[in-house]
Formats: sequence, C-alpha cells, structure tokens
Amino acid sequence: MVPPVSGPLPGCRKEPSVNGRGGEHRLEFEGFAYLCRVAESASAVTEPLVVVGGMMQDRNSWSNYEKLLLDHTSLVTVELPGFGAADALPARYGYDFLAEALRHLLVELEIGTANLLGTCYGGAIALRCAQRFPRHVSRLMLGAMTGHLPQSYLHMIPQWRKMVAEDQRGELADSLMSTFVVPPDRGIRRHAAVWRMLSHQFRTQSQRDLDNACDHNARMMLHDWYQPGTLEVPVVVYTGEHDHLTTPGLGRQLARELRAPFATFFDADHMFTLEQDVAHADLIVRFCTDQPLTDLPYLSPLEYPANTTSV
Repeated sequence: MVPPVSGPLPGCRKEPSVNGRGGEHRLEFEGFAYLCRVAESASAVTEPLVVVGGMMQDRNSWSNYEKLLLDHTSLVTVELPGFGAADALPARYGYDFLAEALRHLLVELEIGTANLLGTCYGGAIALRCAQRFPRHVSRLMLGAMTGHLPQSYLHMIPQWRKMVAEDQRGELADSLMSTFVVPPDRGIRRHAAVWRMLSHQFRTQSQRDLDNACDHNARMMLHDWYQPGTLEVPVVVYTGEHDHLTTPGLGRQLARELRAPFATFFDADHMFTLEQDVAHADLIVRFCTDQPLTDLPYLSPLEYPANTTSV
C-alpha cells in the first residue's frame, strides 16, 4: 500500500487554508442549527476537503484522516441538519435543502471553492451540491454512492422503523450489521476490528441517533435520491470490491450516467473508509492534486465510460 506522499507536490499551487477558522463551528441555516469541524493545514497544496459522510457518521468520524491529509489540505467535516448533534431535520426536507445547507457552509466559512467528498448517504448531498452550485466545487469524490437505491435496503426500512418503535436494539444492530458489513470470510482488511467497532456503535445508539436515522430513511422514500444531470466538475466514483449494499455494479452504473471513471478498493466492502483509510487518503490526495490514478496497488484499474478522458 502506498502512503500519502509527504510535502509539497510538484506542479501544485499552494492553496489558502480556511481563513484562520480552525476548530468547531456552530452555524444556522433556515432556522436549523448545524455544526462542522475544521482542521487547518499549514502546507495546503489544494482546496479544502469538505466531507459529508454516511447517515450514522458525525463531524468526528473522520478525525483519523487528519494525520493522513493535513500535509496536503485542510479538512472540514460536517454535521448538517439531521446529523449528529445538529438540529433534527424532518423528512419533508429533501436533498435540495441539504445541498443548500452545504453551500451555506462553504459561503459562511469563506472557503471559495472546495473539494467535496460524499460517502454513502452523504454522496447524494455532495452530488446534488455539485450539480446545483458548481462554482463552489473544484472536484467531487463519490464513495459507496449509487444513483438507484438498493431494493434490499428499501425493503428493510419498515422493519427497522418497527424495531426502533419496539426498542428492539439487539435485533436492529444485527440487521444493520448484515446490511453494511459482509461476513468475515471475504479477506477484508481489518474486518474483525471494524466489525467490533460498528457492532458497538449500532448497539449503543441514542434515541436521537435512532430518530435521525428514521428521518433519513423516510427522506429516501419521499424525495428523489438522485437527479440525472451533467456535472461541470471533475468526479470519480468508487467503492469496496466486496460491497454488497452499494455494489460495484450500482457504482459503475452511476459512473456511466455521470460520465465519470469508476474503480473499486481491493480487500474492502462498504466500510472501506475504515478498512482502507491509508489507501483512501492516498486516493484523495492524488485526485485532489490532479495526479494520475493509475497503477495503484490498492485500487482496480479505472473504468472510463465512452468519450471521457483519463484521470
């Protein structure tokens, strides 16, 4: 595995940090309070990276990436309305609203343009933001993202809501584990450690966490998860080779629709951000500094739809 390169990258311009705004921030959009964490880089060579993670992630879920990325870029992790400790967001508010909230953050922090990373649920928000507000986005990375929600997931939503209503925490945790993580016989890196961590997280969710998840799932049913449309920014789509939720097939289909390259992480499933964090950080640095994404030991060769150029 190739670690992220150290020091300034040849040919890359030095980018400003987030205007001296490191630390925790509480903001408000349309009456909803939300939060973000800013880790500033003293040696940034590309625009700040703004991360919107999965529905059960918060602004601290990416703290292990700071040591991997801060030599190259400032890192902004967010809890938009409906996430973490931010205000709850009723399901009647859709992905356009969340994309507008993300744009609000970019404006309030005076970032100018940002590199956006959206994984899983956050991918729908990051993609919608890049589609609607391209002047705020330099590059877009979509991990474990699909344009068509898996029927297996949609089928489970009513059952999960019933488990929450009946306080069946153990049954809910077991069901979520089988949905997000493959069984331990696929050669997944760090599988045992990730399994233990997620199992604990699922079994100790607060009522607030459960309510937020129910709203997120209801939002999937009420609003368009994905709206086809052209993108004016460079984009790459990827997932774990063993992802059985947002499968490589679904990711490949989204990449074709976006006319974007697609690849898979070796030895990883839906939780590649934890299983392959060093490799993922390397991919982030390379993409955000316009380096080739070829011959990487952790990534399959990129697949390009017709009439696209190499990354």
